Amino acid sequence: MNTIQNALHAIKCLYAWQATYTIDVEQRFAGGKLLKANEVHSLRDFLQDSLKQKANQKVVSIKRKRKTVDKSTQYARMTVAAEYLEFLARRFYPLSEEAEKQISAMVAQIKANRPNQTSKTASRERDEKHLEDSALDALEEKLRPGVEENPFTDHSVQFRNALIFIILRVTGIRRGELLNLKVEDINFSANYLRIVRRPDSPNDQRRYQPVVKTRERQFPLDPELVNRIYEYVTQHRSKLSAAKQHGYLFVTHKEGSHQGAPISNSTFSKFIEALKGIVSTIHAHKLRHHWNYSFSNLSTAKGLSPEREEKLRSYLMGWGQASKTAAIYNRRHIKKEAAESMLELQHKILGKKIEKNK
Repeated sequence: MNTIQNALHAIKCLYAWQATYTIDVEQRFAGGKLLKANEVHSLRDFLQDSLKQKANQKVVSIKRKRKTVDKSTQYARMTVAAEYLEFLARRFYPLSEEAEKQISAMVAQIKANRPNQTSKTASRERDEKHLEDSALDALEEKLRPGVEENPFTDHSVQFRNALIFIILRVTGIRRGELLNLKVEDINFSANYLRIVRRPDSPNDQRRYQPVVKTRERQFPLDPELVNRIYEYVTQHRSKLSAAKQHGYLFVTHKEGSHQGAPISNSTFSKFIEALKGIVSTIHAHKLRHHWNYSFSNLSTAKGLSPEREEKLRSYLMGWGQASKTAAIYNRRHIKKEAAESMLELQHKILGKKIEKNK
């Protein structure tokens, strides 16, 4: 749903650009003319600005700082604009073999003007974002039901939240995948879990439905974890009549109109915020990063080739085999091994010099 909304907003920005510069692209294309280089640059600059600011402003002081969107938003806007203009061009532009080349060139020029998405935040490479096992162990202990330091009071909520945390930690699944889980996705006899795509499910009444962005897949679960899930379903979730109407695994236990309903994104965010009181650097996606780092260590210990490791990781994370994301997640482990090799070589060289000077 968010993807569709963002795409529609990008098209809205494109039409706002046309209105500002009195350009009718459909009429232009029908007349056998495509966008010029200066117009592509104009579009690039326009899509960098906040559309809300443009709608509100009449006269802007030259001293006023431009309110711009971040690079990832501008990148996404220009991508949608390029693809939408390509659609319009193929519909209105007089087609020929040469026209195909011209349209492709225009689209390529627009995409070439997209910003580099590297920012101060992004420069801290994804492979660096992992957590320490000791911190996660301590957090898991404080989430154990009945523990005095547990940040949650209700016993069923404690049990549910401890289960959510351990599933995220040991499987590396995304937030949307977790919130999308149904009881039927757990095979309690064969001990495995399925990740299923359910876009626009009519049984999901949440305002913002969580979505599975990756591929469907299934993988085994440790029997002890399956037993915990079974205990949650039979001893806690089953007590809420509303929970029987939708099948989603994790539900709201707090008394009120939403009791028994599947937990929302906002409820999940509050859960993560509470965890930050214990481990300040915790974040749902960091658990996914940490899983990938741990998987790299395990793959090295098992002697897996980089190619085999990448294939296994891609399947477990739900990425296509052509995706390069798996290689990115493996980068931290490679850097660690490289650093160890660098130090070993230094020690070897410096050690020889020390021996000679004795």
